[in-house]
Amino acid sequence: MPHHTWRVLTLVLLVLTLATPVLAGSVRCTTYDEKSLRRLRTLCDNGTRATHTYNKTLSRWESTITAPPGETCTGRVNPRTQQWEGRCR
Repeated sequence: MPHHTWRVLTLVLLVLTLATPVLAGSVRCTTYDEKSLRRLRTLCDNGTRATHTYNKTLSRWESTITAPPGETCTGRVNPRTQQWEGRCR
């Protein structure tokens, strides 16, 4: 796998860990490559979804997180790590 793919998979795990409440139990997520659309998608059994696209101009991955039904997510991008930090409730 290319180096940037490993980076985004690490980002996905971090985002989903932050977005999942501690006591909510085990959440299973699957990340797959949508080659025709040039993006990665993550789908979780609790309804959390994420879309990851690589921005060539900025040389970084950008992610859009969709909260599970009935929940909202708040957070921000950490300027030091360039990763999303937040919670969904």
